[in-house]
Amino acid sequence: MQDVENIVNGQKLFLKEEYQNSLAAKKEFEGAFGATNPEKVAEIAEWTTSWDYREKNLAREAITVNPAKACQPLGAIMAALGFENTMPYVHGSHGCVAYFRSYFTRHFKEPTPCVSDSMSESAAVFGGLANMKDGLRNCNAMYKPDHIAVSTTCM
Repeated sequence: MQDVENIVNGQKLFLKEEYQNSLAAKKEFEGAFGATNPEKVAEIAEWTTSWDYREKNLAREAITVNPAKACQPLGAIMAALGFENTMPYVHGSHGCVAYFRSYFTRHFKEPTPCVSDSMSESAAVFGGLANMKDGLRNCNAMYKPDHIAVSTTCM
């Protein structure tokens, strides 16, 4: 089991037998329902170049984008907010968390808790494990939540 003091990086984590078995089961499940049927993929790819597809696509008069549907990390934080005494923790840039907090504050009309490890560009490129460990320790020390729900940004 992983904890703040013993975080296994992705390369070693996904080589473990339990993850390999999970991946094999996922491939079997997806293959059973035709999700990887090459003929169907080619058929749909061909259809997307047709005039029929173009006319249907351009026939839209207006489009509204719901940010909660366009931003997956926003949904992860929304799910974390549903658990009592849980602090949403975002492994990513501080700007993303500022957006999440302002979005939920406008939506719920009250302040919304969320913390991040404020990764910089260099941490994103060279690894942000130190940021994450420090952030989890700080989150636990400052807010003392029962649970910390960790999610990532699109970064």
